[in-house]
Amino acid sequence: MTTHRLLLWAGLTAAALASAQAPAFEVASIKLSKEAGDESWVIQDQSGNLTAHNATLKDLIRMGYNVRDHQIAGGAGWMDAQRYEILAKPQVRSVSGPEFLAMVQALLAEQFGLKLHHETREMPAYALTVGKTGARLTEWKDEVGPACGHAGGRLTCTKVTMATLGESLARRLGRSVIDRTGLTGTYNLKLEWTPDEFQAPGPSEMGKAQGSTSGGPSLFNAIQEQLGLKLESTKAPVEVLVIDGADKPSEN
Repeated sequence: MTTHRLLLWAGLTAAALASAQAPAFEVASIKLSKEAGDESWVIQDQSGNLTAHNATLKDLIRMGYNVRDHQIAGGAGWMDAQRYEILAKPQVRSVSGPEFLAMVQALLAEQFGLKLHHETREMPAYALTVGKTGARLTEWKDEVGPACGHAGGRLTCTKVTMATLGESLARRLGRSVIDRTGLTGTYNLKLEWTPDEFQAPGPSEMGKAQGSTSGGPSLFNAIQEQLGLKLESTKAPVEVLVIDGADKPSEN
């Protein structure tokens, strides 16, 4: 009996110690945004702070859980309409990427009362494959990277895997992109296309292509012509966050 109690006490002590040592935000300021436009961002700034400008709860969820719009289900209308200004300062300045995301998730649970669960659903997706003429990619050999930068209809990547390229394309297409190229290396690449070739993804428009209005290549054509790759419509199991509930936070 005594041994059992000692083991239980030791387990609780270890759990409490781990919790105490886990990185967390020390100070969090949340205010309603007075910005009239739709421009917004949620970033980890150079000081390691979480900075959100004119951001919705859905914006914060996308960032904190590293998911796209099509991977979020449920939730009240205000979660995609009410906008906030947030500054959250961590207790320590040096945290890893996964630790920072865990801190954001904890902040959403504490300040917004966010409750959600994970499901895997069969959903429309794109398969990224190698085209008939073969891939036209440059193997990464220098010391710079990894990084991917977006600017309008341009994507520039250094030391990128095909899985990471798929994640970047999914942000533009509103669907998950599954890597089926069989390419296991890391690459440098540049992709340029006309950015208005498809509608912004809506409930019934996810990933639909439209004709380019400026004569430049569509994203689908650019991938094939410039990279020797191809996007094919398919269905695939996709991890989805289902929102069970949330509350509007108190300003502080």
